[in-house]
Amino acid sequence: MTTQLSSCSSHGAVAVHRFTLPNGLRVWIEPRPQTESVTVLVVLRAGSRYETLDSNGISHFVEHMVFDGTEKWPTEEEVMDVITHRGGEWNGWTSEETTTYFVQLAQRHVEVAFDWLSQVVFHPIFPPDKVDKERGIIFQEKMGRYGWLINTLDRLGLGYELDRDVRRAVFPGSTLGLRIIGEDASLDRITRPALLDYYRAHYTPANSVLIVVGKVSVEQAYAQTQKYFGALPGTTEIPTAPSTPPLPDRGPHIVTVRGPLPTDQSALMVGMRTIGLAHADRWALAVLAEVVQEELLKEIRFRRGLVYDLHAFTDYFADTGYFGLITEFDSHKRAEIQRVIEQYFEKIRRGEITAEQVNHAQAALKGQWALAMEDSADRAAWLAQWAFETDGSTIPDHDAAIDSVLPADLQRIVETYFTPERRYVGLHHPAVTVPRGARLLGLAAAVSMLAWLARRLWRR
Repeated sequence: MTTQLSSCSSHGAVAVHRFTLPNGLRVWIEPRPQTESVTVLVVLRAGSRYETLDSNGISHFVEHMVFDGTEKWPTEEEVMDVITHRGGEWNGWTSEETTTYFVQLAQRHVEVAFDWLSQVVFHPIFPPDKVDKERGIIFQEKMGRYGWLINTLDRLGLGYELDRDVRRAVFPGSTLGLRIIGEDASLDRITRPALLDYYRAHYTPANSVLIVVGKVSVEQAYAQTQKYFGALPGTTEIPTAPSTPPLPDRGPHIVTVRGPLPTDQSALMVGMRTIGLAHADRWALAVLAEVVQEELLKEIRFRRGLVYDLHAFTDYFADTGYFGLITEFDSHKRAEIQRVIEQYFEKIRRGEITAEQVNHAQAALKGQWALAMEDSADRAAWLAQWAFETDGSTIPDHDAAIDSVLPADLQRIVETYFTPERRYVGLHHPAVTVPRGARLLGLAAAVSMLAWLARRLWRR
């Protein structure tokens, strides 16, 4: 069997070299000779979208377990010491669609990086005595066993997870509404055999991409990859992709939660369901978010003084996504703020947006991206988001893609996606807050004191 080598592709001014091992593991390498470190990262298709209500949280649970011991380093302490004693950094995280692991070390420890990551991802031992320990840690991470209370409040309309409830509205019937960390009941049901079954189904070379960024030559990275990942058994089976949630047939979607907040302020989230990560419109959506954030911040904060801050975002999955604006404010100002936001979207729909506004947004986005890409770990993570959306030949040139957006594209985006069945308005209007609770307690105390005095006077 021979390794499939490919010509390099580029994103920006830097080449990404790619090859595929016989076992199906795809490898992307971005040499950065000007740096002094190397980041090695593995991303796998394993996340909450691949779960059910019964198994919810298992992807994140597996992520915890792989650090508890490997064939080479049987204890959690040994696993961590390999990196910390060399001054490196490591971590793992789980999202809706992927689980990612990375290690970053000084260049002189490059072989250790490959060895360590291969052990953690592909040679964990899942110690039986650590399962309940990690379960307890996960409950600490989710701040205790309060899922029953949170879900009960949610059913009563007193929840606080505005973003999750918005997802449930615009992605109906989808596992995008599951919590990544899992529910109390599902976490309690997960056993070691279930963890191993999920691990074996998802943690395979063919379901993974290895990304190497930093001070390493292509030849060196190739040799280390062959040494530490080449002997892994291959398989052609990969997990079935989650089904795309249907587009709602009516809207806009009004989502309200009334869970407690520490202040009397409310939160407003306005936006629309959009497209998946690799869709060509994502670049126009990025520019739109920057334009809208800048212009509405000027209008709502600087001119009207209605809010302290306002943030626009775009969130993408493999097959769908959503766009939103979110801000916090004194509750009585909501109607005016919402009206200003919706009027601005109508302004864009009419084509009332200038080339200068678009140019400013493009310059800001390119500057933000340049700063974010200074670190090799951040560059590896940026590449990882494309790992399952492209064969590598079409890794986008960020700056060129942003520069290609025209004012007419923003008008088209609003016309296409800011439609009733795609639109949503989310409001977190707290029924109970700390200041309001304090006032009520003060009033109750005053009433109690008056009642006590009245009784004393009556007895006299």
